Amino acid sequence: MALATSSLMDGEWVTRTLDVDTVLRHYNQQDKDAAATLTEDEKAPKLGLLTQTVIQSPLVHWILPIRLRDDKHHDVALIGDDFVQIKELRSDGLLWDVIRKEDFGARIRNARVVGSVKAYESDPNVIAQARKTQVEDADEDSQMNDSSSKPASVPTRPPLPPQFLLLQLDTGDSVFLRVNEMEDAKFEFISSRYRVSKPMLKLQPGMHLAVDPSSRYMAVGCSEGVFAVYSLHSRETLNEQYLQGSALRHVEYETQIYSNGVILKMEFLHPMADDEEHIILLVIMVIKGRTKMFVYEWQTGGDLRKVASQNSGGYLLEAKRQMPLLLIPLTIKSSFILVFEDSMAVCQGILHSGPKFIDFNDRVDLPTAFHHGSGSPLWTAWTRPSRLESHKATRDDLFIAREDGLIKFLEIDSEDDDVVTADNNIGDFGAKCGTALATMDYPNKNRKSGDLFIMGGDSCPGGTYLLQARQLPVLMEPIQNWSPAHDFVTTYNPQAQKTSSNANGDGLRYLVPKPDRIFACVGKGAKGGISELRRGYEANIGLHSDYGALIMHAWPLSPKPHSCVEPVPYIFILSVGDRSGVLQMPADGSDIGELEESETQLDLNHRTIVAATDRQFIIQVTERSIVVTDGVMRHLYVVDDILINYEGHSLGCGAAIGNATIEDGHVIFTTRLETSDFLLILDIESATGNMDIDCAAARTLCRLPHEATCVAAGQVAGDLCAVVAGWSKQGFAILMFQPATDRSYQEVAVPPTVGDRFGDLEAIISMVLLPASPGVISLVCGTRNGVVVALEVDEATFGVVVTHTKRIGATPAIVSRDSGGDLSRIELSSRSRSTQCFMTCDSKAYVVTPRTSQLNKLSPGHHVHALDIEQIWLSDAASPGLPQPELTSIARMDALSGGTSGSLLFISGSRLLITGLSAKPRTVARRMNIGGTPNRLMYSQTLEILVVAASVSGKSCLLFIDPITGDDVSEPQDEKTRAPVEYISGLGNDNERIFRLFEWSFTKDKKTWDYVIASTSTGRLLIISVHEETGTRQDSGLDGKIPKRKICFYTRHKFKYHEPVYSAIGLSDGLLWGGGTKLFYDVLDPNLKKFRREAEYGLPSPAIDLSCQDGTIYALTSCHSLEVLKMISNDAGELRIVRTHGDQLARDALHHLVIDRPSQRPIHLVSDKLSSVAGLWPTYNTKADTLELVFEAAIPFSILRFRFAQCRRVWDTVWTQRFPLTRSGLEPRSASEITGSREALGLSISGSLSHFEILDYKTWRLMRLVIDLCIRSSAICEFTYKDDAMPPEMVTDPKIMMHIDGDILKRCVVHRKLEELLLIDNPTEESKRLFRRFTELLQAAHNWTLEKDAADSVYINQAYTDLEFYLRPVL
Repeated sequence: MALATSSLMDGEWVTRTLDVDTVLRHYNQQDKDAAATLTEDEKAPKLGLLTQTVIQSPLVHWILPIRLRDDKHHDVALIGDDFVQIKELRSDGLLWDVIRKEDFGARIRNARVVGSVKAYESDPNVIAQARKTQVEDADEDSQMNDSSSKPASVPTRPPLPPQFLLLQLDTGDSVFLRVNEMEDAKFEFISSRYRVSKPMLKLQPGMHLAVDPSSRYMAVGCSEGVFAVYSLHSRETLNEQYLQGSALRHVEYETQIYSNGVILKMEFLHPMADDEEHIILLVIMVIKGRTKMFVYEWQTGGDLRKVASQNSGGYLLEAKRQMPLLLIPLTIKSSFILVFEDSMAVCQGILHSGPKFIDFNDRVDLPTAFHHGSGSPLWTAWTRPSRLESHKATRDDLFIAREDGLIKFLEIDSEDDDVVTADNNIGDFGAKCGTALATMDYPNKNRKSGDLFIMGGDSCPGGTYLLQARQLPVLMEPIQNWSPAHDFVTTYNPQAQKTSSNANGDGLRYLVPKPDRIFACVGKGAKGGISELRRGYEANIGLHSDYGALIMHAWPLSPKPHSCVEPVPYIFILSVGDRSGVLQMPADGSDIGELEESETQLDLNHRTIVAATDRQFIIQVTERSIVVTDGVMRHLYVVDDILINYEGHSLGCGAAIGNATIEDGHVIFTTRLETSDFLLILDIESATGNMDIDCAAARTLCRLPHEATCVAAGQVAGDLCAVVAGWSKQGFAILMFQPATDRSYQEVAVPPTVGDRFGDLEAIISMVLLPASPGVISLVCGTRNGVVVALEVDEATFGVVVTHTKRIGATPAIVSRDSGGDLSRIELSSRSRSTQCFMTCDSKAYVVTPRTSQLNKLSPGHHVHALDIEQIWLSDAASPGLPQPELTSIARMDALSGGTSGSLLFISGSRLLITGLSAKPRTVARRMNIGGTPNRLMYSQTLEILVVAASVSGKSCLLFIDPITGDDVSEPQDEKTRAPVEYISGLGNDNERIFRLFEWSFTKDKKTWDYVIASTSTGRLLIISVHEETGTRQDSGLDGKIPKRKICFYTRHKFKYHEPVYSAIGLSDGLLWGGGTKLFYDVLDPNLKKFRREAEYGLPSPAIDLSCQDGTIYALTSCHSLEVLKMISNDAGELRIVRTHGDQLARDALHHLVIDRPSQRPIHLVSDKLSSVAGLWPTYNTKADTLELVFEAAIPFSILRFRFAQCRRVWDTVWTQRFPLTRSGLEPRSASEITGSREALGLSISGSLSHFEILDYKTWRLMRLVIDLCIRSSAICEFTYKDDAMPPEMVTDPKIMMHIDGDILKRCVVHRKLEELLLIDNPTEESKRLFRRFTELLQAAHNWTLEKDAADSVYINQAYTDLEFYLRPVL
């Protein structure tokens, strides 16, 4: 067989005849040549993935009032998926943090309170403890006037608390929690647990949880088939266990009861008042499509194995009562209420003649404005308020809440024929309500009383609401909630990052970086909005006042804090320019008023430098005077009258006081005479003790050889010592230590290399002397150029032994001690009061805590000194979107009789802001409400504006939100007339969602047009022109405020497709978008001003996310994971899209992120609906290129969105140098090597934010060993630890083994558990082999550059250093 072929040669067509063998030989040779260039297989790199939770989900499922410490503290437990937060309701009506636990490692399925307050009050141990406390208080009162010492009482163990918190985890554990107060006045959780039986583990045990009203029994129900009843130990038995020092065992007996139905509801009913030994358990099940009620009864102490339903067939519920929403046990006649979607009914007589239903509330209450959904709002929660015993004898009061916030009050009267004697709507919360609801008695402060609702919020923030008689509920305090979260963005700009990385660091902007901000669109319905996620201490503004003039500094003072019975007002001394001012505020914080100088006996003519209280005396130091007054008696020490006597000679009068401090009744200050600075001291302690202020006189301690920049004082070697910071003529900082006993001073030069890489240390302008280890002087200093320094000086040699620096900003760092105005009452029992400092820099406020901790048992006496710095974020319940004000001063306010403790005073310009302060750092969300449900979010780099795709009143729209003010600055316009309209063309449609939102810059002929692209669920692709109206971005208006911006936008072009447009992306000259399962590439022709179709491609499932990088298209499909595509052109210039790679596993994908690696192939992070994150690596030049799985991580929640951000704190090492140095001078390898300074973040729908970091193989091996040890330790993984042996070899398959859970590692580091994990205290052959393996992996991670055969402590310390580096804060 022959073939005739024609070919063009030398301009002429030539015909040739070829046989089949010649043709086959030609193509066989081509296949051989191609095969020679391809490899059979390509090995993927071995990489690990480190994940850690940056922000926890705020979602609260249960709110339970509980007496967790004693019967005096009004505690309340807020319980979420994986955390328990205990708060206390105090006399000011606010909830204060007590303790938080978030290391369960498992999901909390259910929660209840166990324990009886009556049993606690009758406990002999409690009664004896109360009597002992009364005697000790009386002894203390008698010793106030008796100087003779008495022997200290022998401490005894405090009694068990009245109640315990019962949690049911998804591991099958029933966890009983109590709170124990430690010696340092801190709290800790003590837990005991009980595991359900094995047959229940596969049926979701804990879906239902009930506790008998007397707390003698509890029941744990599965989703179907079986539930267990437990007999609980009495308080007397628990006391015996407690006094013996053993762990509490709460469960005495148990039994399982099996059924063939699905359990809907399960609750214990209240027995009759005269039959308290009667136990009644009601279970509602669905069996073969029919709903039945089963009642189980027994007597206390009876055999649980004999417990059975009194009616084996159950009581059948009629059709309209098939699906109860709530089951509410009533306290009278063993009755209960069933709440349905459209009705309610009281059920009586179920123990006797059979259930009898009394229907009520058959009226239809219209939905409130906060309802979100097409159906009727459902009843979601109920709570029982506290009432007098006489009232509860015959009546039961209840509040029932609906999901749209409506509140109903019910009163059930057992003596009334109608039973339900009150059925009233009392208002609404002004927010959506979920399952988290409770009531507590509101304190009687300010003559307010009533029921206080505590509501967790559903798809919106919750709060506390005060309900007073015949009034509507009033919001008292918000409870933050930023779930559900739909999308998030950061202000990260890749182009700016590339520019700054090439800079030489000579600009101030590069010197002090600006971390990216994080915004999330959260919530649903009328309460939906944008939340800015921040982390630090929260200071909630309670009172604010405008002084009318710029305030430089302020001191809140509280004279006579001990001896005064009546509430004493606060005195605020203000430093205002070249003078001072005084304000007064009553202890109840009702008002702030200014005082005249004659009313204060203070010096208001000069600027105040420092002020404090010492017992009943106020001490004020100004530039020209020192004032000591108790409100009646006053003495004024004028600087001109204070002669500087030095070495027996009178040198004259000082010009002015430059620096001053008050310590232990002494005023230590510096003044300047001609060209020299002098240090002086004024002893007021002895003078005020003799009530003769006039006898006090200042004396000169020394002539300072250097210019003094600040002064501090404290105890050094048991004596009062002044520490003066100076600036030498040679240009470096000096510390001078001058004892108050006139001994010669010691001078210490601070090494200039203490500064950061951008410059040497500049002058120290603020300083705090802190308690430290014996023989060591600890100082925290702030410098003129925004650096905070921790210095430790040896008392014997006066040499600097430890230094630690952090750059906070560019302006002066002002450090002050957190001790309030009364220096004689520093609470040394609290760590925060003894070592904590405040700092202001760059108009921001911070809490600085010097951390001094022993590293391990192997190096006793060796301490690591570091600075834990957290920013303070101000919030306001009345203004959730409050922009952060510029702060210049911060001070703590002392507690007064009748006042509130823990308050802070901030100065912002001319305003005084009085706030609280959270006990620990936490997420502080700033919320900007938009009045609708946000779906997608974008940050415009060109406009510096947030673009929100939302559904408002059921219609789709775009909103432009100013991230600084939180204002909506959008103005939609008609595309032809440019007149303002409600919606731009293509939007404003009912039940429409915007799926994709991004910026597209189209460049042609050196001209650039910026557009916003939006794709919708109705098949529209909108190209929107956006511009800012000229003249709306002035610096400031006449009132000093920034004028409101105005962003105008209109539809320039739109596509229409018959299926939803799930995704789109802008390329250089066109748009690539996905409609249904199709991809389309359309190019804009600027001449015709139209788009033309260039290419089309079919996908196996819709592309829910598109991205393009270096000509490669990444299409993430909804059901088939990641598809890698290329756009190629043929000889005729026609474009077509081809597939180059694909995931080998079909995933229900959610989002995708490309992580570039220098000189290496990228890693693709893919999240899916099964709460996993996969790392995919592309192969090249193989016979079948694909995406290889490198690692996989199982995380608690599915990741909806990945984003990059440069969000590390300003003082993080990532900003100052690419690789931080460890102690050995090594550079630990991390994701910084792969992604530069970018952080990969992921957001879940629950509002939790996670950090993802890729690890090299050597680092992964070290962390894998530590994590394997952690998950087998009950001290670290308390409820989830494995009880098996360590694997002999490290395996990389399955790829889930490449995942390192940073949350578990963080527990190991915080609690210093490495020594325990490595069996350091148990030297056996096994422990020696384990430690050798550990040191080998540590050496390998550092490329074998660590010291060989070093002490064990060296390797342990190095491991802690490495782990702390990887786990350092991300936000």
